[in-house]
Amino acid sequence: MDEMRPRRKWTNHELSYVKYLTKCNSTSEIGKILGTTKNAIIGALYRDKVRDGYVPSEDSKYTGPKNL
Repeated sequence: MDEMRPRRKWTNHELSYVKYLTKCNSTSEIGKILGTTKNAIIGALYRDKVRDGYVPSEDSKYTGPKNL
């Protein structure tokens, strides 16, 4: 089983660069450019969106209770 790595801290400059790259590149391509995974790119963009006030709708399949 893979060990969980600590979450990377993205700087504002890096996030701005990622957002710029999304205009013409896939998240997979951006990951290759920055030496990380597409999921790391998706996660960084999502966390930034949430930080800016995004709240998923109540009927979203992603907002249900977590069975941990």
